[in-house]
Amino acid sequence: MKHFHLKARSWHLDLDTHLNRLIPPSPLPRLPIYISRFLGYRASPTPDVGNILGAIWSFIGAFSGLAVIAAVFNHVDEIQAHHPPALIASFGASAILEYNAIRSPLGQPRNAILGHGISALVGVGITKLFLYHSDFAKIRWIAGAVSCAAASAVMLLTGTVHPPGGASAVLAATEPVITHMGWYFVGLVMLGTVLMVLVGLVVNNIQRQFPVYWWTPVDIR
Repeated sequence: MKHFHLKARSWHLDLDTHLNRLIPPSPLPRLPIYISRFLGYRASPTPDVGNILGAIWSFIGAFSGLAVIAAVFNHVDEIQAHHPPALIASFGASAILEYNAIRSPLGQPRNAILGHGISALVGVGITKLFLYHSDFAKIRWIAGAVSCAAASAVMLLTGTVHPPGGASAVLAATEPVITHMGWYFVGLVMLGTVLMVLVGLVVNNIQRQFPVYWWTPVDIR
């Protein structure tokens, strides 16, 4: 009896092979040390501070990052006009990557900012298509699943995988308050992520190093 096996094929799309040609060499080595340090540049590798100091800085970073986002969301009239949640839940997961697992590729600025932004964009776009259904409330869960799946695929293809982005895509479909915000949600996610990275540049570079790279780990010269 013949046995049939699906043969694995290597179908790979690497956008960086094309995009990296357009990226100029990093200017960080030429900046004053008091500036370049807080942009993640080190002339030599930064030694590990251990898990006790790491835990302290992770706590400070997560609190500071989320507090800054909440303060902006809750005190800017333009944002409040859209009645956003006090905090977008997916930022909690991002805080672990941005202030705890700071050397992970998943938490570097490109992945954090673009991954979140792309996922929110995909989530809102797919949700708007599902909203054409006359009984959206009953199929909202399907919209959430499709949004997360599509966001995951797009992040992988663009080299911007950021797991909390999947949560942003789900929230766009399943949380009525966020669904009502529509495209404005994408801007809020981008704003919150940028604020989180900015806080990380300060807190993470006091005794540690962040980011490990801005765009790619490949040395561009």
